[in-house]
Amino acid sequence: MTVTGPEPRRPGGMLGRLRAAAGRRPGPAAALAAWIEARLYVAAAFLVTFSILDRLGPPTPDAPVRDGLLAWDGRWFQAIAADGYGDASDPALRFFPLWPLLGRALGGLTGIDEGLVLVVLANAGALAAGVLLHRLVVEETGDPGLARRAVRLLALAPPSFVLVLGYSEALYLTLALAVFLLARRRAWWAAAGAGYLAGLTRPVGVLLMLPMIHQVVTDRAQRRPGALAAALAPAAGAATFLAWAGLALNDASAPIDRQQELRGWSEPVSRLFRAAYRGIRGDEGELFHFLAAVIVIGLTVVVVRRLGRPLALYCGANVLVMLAADNLNSLERYCLAVFPLVIAAAALSRGRRTDGWAVTAASAGMVALTVLALGGAYVP
Repeated sequence: MTVTGPEPRRPGGMLGRLRAAAGRRPGPAAALAAWIEARLYVAAAFLVTFSILDRLGPPTPDAPVRDGLLAWDGRWFQAIAADGYGDASDPALRFFPLWPLLGRALGGLTGIDEGLVLVVLANAGALAAGVLLHRLVVEETGDPGLARRAVRLLALAPPSFVLVLGYSEALYLTLALAVFLLARRRAWWAAAGAGYLAGLTRPVGVLLMLPMIHQVVTDRAQRRPGALAAALAPAAGAATFLAWAGLALNDASAPIDRQQELRGWSEPVSRLFRAAYRGIRGDEGELFHFLAAVIVIGLTVVVVRRLGRPLALYCGANVLVMLAADNLNSLERYCLAVFPLVIAAAALSRGRRTDGWAVTAASAGMVALTVLALGGAYVP
């Protein structure tokens, strides 16, 4: 017996058609629709920011919006791509080298400015990450609907505006997702290559070792050279940068030291209590980071309970490292690297009404956070 009813009303307008496409089509089409939608929101945020600043007065030369798609860390990456690192005290050493090296290499080959190359690569990487996330979720859960929701939330999450800028997040996300997919398919040497590059891209790339070690330990049939290489490759990538710093700058620990100067270390529980206390006392930034941390902890619980152990290990280790920083600036952006959190959020948004609210809230949050970042009020 077939039960029929009134045909659901189709959302109108271009954004409505994009959302409908993201909700019903397979991985690449869903990823492309969400990718386009996100860039429309970021473009709107640029217009809003310029409008606000024009009302307050002409934008100052150092307003982040003046740097366009190379705002904030994008200028750091462009400078490294163009000029390399300085001595061991150079704060640029906290940025790992693969991303700016790609900008330099492709800029040299094409004659295009390194900054523009990084922006193009970042946007291409964001699309690739969406496609790979869809594939991973389908293979992990067998649920295409969950995969489509995860792709949309990844593209439209509030901090995802950095996937439009010249940041390294898109490259790292693509590599991390590739590691998990290749390991699931037992393509160990390819997983090792992706893991090595991830370790050269971000310091937290070394945490990809944990799910790979789990795979090797729990699956005795896979104790072969390729599997061991996949488990060790992320650390080898990071070690390559440290070894270069030792040879070129006579200080192998310089990249870690520069990172620590910015982030610092703190015991996570007491750090969150301090953030809550400072937020209550009027520090809006600390309050925002505290609320974000609470959401992240809740989503981590969902990851541990609903997803496989490799994803839970990767997620838990990343969240612990993020919350152990004395400086919580950019906490929300760092969460993008922890893609199991997005899968957990998609699992919680099951249902048409819940999914609609989640996407609407994420989209509005993206525009608001982008405006704050471009205006200099938020550090992405």
